[in-house]
Amino acid sequence: MNHLAHLFLPGDVSAERLVGNLAGDFVKGRLGERFDAEVRAGIEQHRRIDAFTDSHPAVAAFRRVLIPEHGHYARVIADMFLDHFLAARFEELGGEPLHHFLARTFATIDPHQEDLPGALRQLYPRIRDERWLESYREVSGIHLALTNMSRRFSRHPHLETATRHLIESRRELERRFDEFFPDVLEYARR
Repeated sequence: MNHLAHLFLPGDVSAERLVGNLAGDFVKGRLGERFDAEVRAGIEQHRRIDAFTDSHPAVAAFRRVLIPEHGHYARVIADMFLDHFLAARFEELGGEPLHHFLARTFATIDPHQEDLPGALRQLYPRIRDERWLESYREVSGIHLALTNMSRRFSRHPHLETATRHLIESRRELERRFDEFFPDVLEYARR
C-alpha cells in the first residue's frame, strides 16, 4: 500500500528490480521461477522492507494510535500515512522535488509495463497518470486513497475516517515517522 516508499527506498536499482519493488503487494505466495531474477529480487526486497517495517517499534507505536478504531486495518492505514509523511517532506528526505523523482521513476518503469503482474498492470497507468503518489502530500489525497481502498474490501470499513489522526495526532505520528524512516532507509540500502 505504501507504493511511494517502495519506489524510493531501494535507491538506484535496475528497472526490473524497481518493477519488483512496486509489484510486491500484488504478488502472493512463493516466487519460484515466475519472474525474471531482477524482478524477483525486487519483490523479495519489498517483502524484507515490509517485515522490517512491521517489526519496528516506532511503527508499532504508530499503529497503536489507529488500532482502537480500525483494528487489523491499522497496518494498511499506517502504510498510507507513512507514504503521506514521505511525500509531504520528499524534498527534504529525497533531496529533490517529488515530481522530479516520480517523472524519472515512471520513465524507468514505463518500458516494462507489460511485465507488471496481474492487477498492477491495469492500476499502474492510473497511479502514474492520475498522480496518486503526488496527491499523498495532502491529507485530502490520503482521504481519497483510503476511501477508494475501503470500497475494495468486502466489509467497506471506511478507512478514510482515520485521516483525522493526520490532523489530531499529527505531532505524535510524525515523531514516530522520524524515528522509523532513517532506520528503514539504512536497512533498504544495505
